[in-house]
Amino acid sequence: MVSRLCWVAGVVLLAAIQGEAATAERTRHDDGVAFQTILDLEHTARLLAILLDSGRSVINENQALFDDPVKGEKGFTPEAFERQLSNMFRDRSGLNLAELDSARIPPSAKKWLKELLVASKQVVKDAQPEINQPAGRSTLIPAVFGSRVAGLFTERTGVRLKQTALAPRNPANAPDAVERSALEMFAAPDYPREKTISEATAKSGLRLMYPLYVTRQCLDCHGEPKGALDKTGYPREGLRLGQNAGAISVVIHISQ
Repeated sequence: MVSRLCWVAGVVLLAAIQGEAATAERTRHDDGVAFQTILDLEHTARLLAILLDSGRSVINENQALFDDPVKGEKGFTPEAFERQLSNMFRDRSGLNLAELDSARIPPSAKKWLKELLVASKQVVKDAQPEINQPAGRSTLIPAVFGSRVAGLFTERTGVRLKQTALAPRNPANAPDAVERSALEMFAAPDYPREKTISEATAKSGLRLMYPLYVTRQCLDCHGEPKGALDKTGYPREGLRLGQNAGAISVVIHISQ
């Protein structure tokens, strides 16, 4: 790794989310980037990753509803999605999406969290035909939801969100060199769970990698038996519960 990169490791804790000091290992940087700017952008990037992953989790938890062959209208409207998302995000971050203006978070976080919520609801709105299909299995799975939301959000804000993994199903999610280095660290059995990795330079901006883990619902498509086709027709990876399953990559340019 180039020596100019400033790697930052921080645990996703409620104290950190609320703006208090968190234990982290940081190397010295000489890019002239204000340290408080780095802290604010890191905080913002972490919250964006948590919100995107919370949306993925809501979609994950509703797969049985989406796949119900009896129900036509599933009732999973953008408003229903928002209620579930708000509850999950509050549980994970301590923040109320309806009260962001008064939250003790950076202005950039307030602005972009609102944008990410709008993008997430738009994706759910556009996916109503997939959700309410009369029979068969829905193609709106967490990875598809995440890719659509990330693409829409990046297009609207210039802040890059990306799902990535060492062996992604979608070639567009293949990791670059920085992402691959972080993913290899996440994959190590002794790597601390939930610990993010970030770097900041004036040239590349703030980059943060937020690890993802296999849940019980994930096993329906990504678990055993390895090689058997899942509901999307893709071979299962044979992943195990709790295993690292990739990461959400966030890139914010310093000038933003």
